[in-house]
Amino acid sequence: MYSDQTKEDERIIYHADLLSQLSNPKRLEVCIHLSDHEEDVNSLAKRLGISQSALSQHLTRLHQSGIVKVRRHAQFRYYTCDHPGVQRILKTLSEIFEADPDRATPDATDSSERNKP
Repeated sequence: MYSDQTKEDERIIYHADLLSQLSNPKRLEVCIHLSDHEEDVNSLAKRLGISQSALSQHLTRLHQSGIVKVRRHAQFRYYTCDHPGVQRILKTLSEIFEADPDRATPDATDSSERNKP
């Protein structure tokens, strides 16, 4: 028997893991590229400018977290990111940064000004 608190704790752990996976810049970039189409490792590695080995490690973590799906066809593997929560997060991030382009790339010389009360 699970209590409501146990279920809530499990949800929080799941959401924290999801956000942890997306907090890595390369994994976030992978999700962005895979959110609108399916792609194989070779093509995606070239697009992102990283080795297939490094990309495979990122894809493994994302797949284990349930963020990306894999489809096998012959000797190839095709990946996609159609996780509804991740899709909403990516859409929200896009809306935030399109609405205020200055927030997308913080200026290091201005960071002390932002932290003042």
